[in-house]
Amino acid sequence: MAKKIENLTLREVEHLAGDDHGEYVGDDLFMAMSARKFGKQFLQTGQPYRVDDGRVMRVLSGHAHSIINMEPHDLQTGMLLVVPVDSVFEIEEMDDEFDIQTFSYRELPKETLFKECTTFHLDDDDWLLIDEYFRLLWHTVNRHPLSLSSVRALQTALLSELHLIRNKENAERKRRPISRQEDIFHRFTALINEHAAREHAIAFYADRLCLTPNHLGSVIREVSGQTVMQWIHRHIIQQAKLQLKYSDLPVWQIAESLNFPNPSFFSKFFKRETGMSPGEYRNAARQS
Repeated sequence: MAKKIENLTLREVEHLAGDDHGEYVGDDLFMAMSARKFGKQFLQTGQPYRVDDGRVMRVLSGHAHSIINMEPHDLQTGMLLVVPVDSVFEIEEMDDEFDIQTFSYRELPKETLFKECTTFHLDDDDWLLIDEYFRLLWHTVNRHPLSLSSVRALQTALLSELHLIRNKENAERKRRPISRQEDIFHRFTALINEHAAREHAIAFYADRLCLTPNHLGSVIREVSGQTVMQWIHRHIIQQAKLQLKYSDLPVWQIAESLNFPNPSFFSKFFKRETGMSPGEYRNAARQS
């Protein structure tokens, strides 16, 4: 019997981190002051994960290119990002120096939450402020007995500070409004997130955006350096990888859920995009 697709729960994070990670991991909380100490099994490239809780990540060093909910994010030293609940996160590539601090959160006041993945380029003062929050959280997490109410109070305060920082950034951005091309790109990626599992034709997205397919194609290539079809294919592969790794669904059923005419067509597409057949990918992903 096929299983429902699983989220990357905190208990699964504990398994990835290993027994001697020295960080607190439970059903309610995960925090790490350095992800590199866990080894490469923790920060894997080319593998999408769906997180069932919110995450705050602070880039300590290095550079990585990630895709979060089909939006590209270049992560560099000094950046912070908030990843909301039920997000799909994938690191496409990273250098040897890439390292992050991170903690999970849940059951926080709604007014402190971010609905979309949000990145911050912190200035020196804001970086030091957030650093103090991370250190205080780390100290609180390691106290015994653990007080989740104290942890959540600190997380609420930190996210509130991030909203203040975002309001400051938005005020500055209003003086530098985004271009029409950037607006089209953001609306396009939102449509991809919603429809790409079933809608594979460029004309569908062009029609939704009231553009011609050629115009949409030129805008997307100009803003992102990739074609519309590359974005559609990227989403399809990401969803296929999630189902292959986290479910027992047969390949024919995954092909059907992604609106392929038959399993053979899906298998050829998957191998062309990844270099592996669906079965090979499933075996490799579950052994990693």
